[in-house]
Amino acid sequence: MGTLARINRIRAEANETPIPRFRHYDLRHTWATRAAMTGIDLVTLAAMLGHSRIQMLLRYAHPTEEHQFAAMKKLEAFRMAK
Repeated sequence: MGTLARINRIRAEANETPIPRFRHYDLRHTWATRAAMTGIDLVTLAAMLGHSRIQMLLRYAHPTEEHQFAAMKKLEAFRMAK
């Protein structure tokens, strides 16, 4: 099945669900965010998504507040260890 056929199938199936305004790229955003939160470095993640520049990746990965807070705690622990 080609890419366009897959996209059309996803759109058709999404229209049959109660999910409002579902878009194919919503899955891409979710996947990129969760992959980044697992610790995959941005260069690798960009390559996995087929991006040649990290700037494009930043449109897809959206860290949650909890993930940002956990990152700050790691930085604080590093600073306190010195």
